[in-house]
Amino acid sequence: MKKKPYLVFMDIDGTLAVSHQKVSRYTVKTIETLQKRDDVIFYIASGRMYEFACLVRNQINPQVHMITSNGAYYETAAGTVSETLGADALTQIYDVSHQYNLAVNFFAHDTVYYTKKVPAFVLRNFANIVSGNRKVRSYKASDQQFLLNHAAEINNGIMVSPGHGELLKEARQELASEQLLELSSSGKDNIELIPKGVDKATAVQAVQESFGTDAAHTLVFGDGMNDTGMMQVADISVAMGNALPQVKEIANYETETNTNDGLAKFLRQYFDLSL
Repeated sequence: MKKKPYLVFMDIDGTLAVSHQKVSRYTVKTIETLQKRDDVIFYIASGRMYEFACLVRNQINPQVHMITSNGAYYETAAGTVSETLGADALTQIYDVSHQYNLAVNFFAHDTVYYTKKVPAFVLRNFANIVSGNRKVRSYKASDQQFLLNHAAEINNGIMVSPGHGELLKEARQELASEQLLELSSSGKDNIELIPKGVDKATAVQAVQESFGTDAAHTLVFGDGMNDTGMMQVADISVAMGNALPQVKEIANYETETNTNDGLAKFLRQYFDLSL
């Protein structure tokens, strides 16, 4: 009987990467060493759109698989899966964003649609992508119909309003009222907008099934609330030392901070590596 492989799922910001972009050499070496085994498969599991997550993946190697857009766009052993927000959810999001005068950024795997202006983090990533010869498009969503014309492509979105937490809270309640989408948060200044019935956990479960493995052979590393779902479908769930207190309560293990190579150190101990 073929043995079940281990799956390792790694959030990016606050987990795998330092300062949102850089993967340490220590971590890269650890992953590369484990990839030489025939029973350890690595995944990035991020809220970022696919092309932006690739900027981090490419610091390691193309053998690292991807779950992006908070589980709406991901790779399995059989191929790529793309879930979309859909026309009804896009209509509601657009209406709520105008009601509360909030900016929204929508993402396909290689395209950004924005309602107000190109966000700073997108501009920073564009610079990196251009230097790496990758192509990412961006368009202003000038009206609701423009968004609906791209409904078949848009995987997820994020509503942002720095320093206006109460306004976001009201908008979140409005968005939740019709139950057309999943809502999460990667920070106090945003609302993550995800297709109904989708999150990192549903993608992790689909990957587990495609590789014929289970929770006992699944490791998940994270630091934010949008990581807690996938932690609950993995027996080896690991909170970073810099994780939110709520995340540490859910995880079965805790490691050091991302700035101190907590992910790599846990992997070396768990798989008994001595490099």
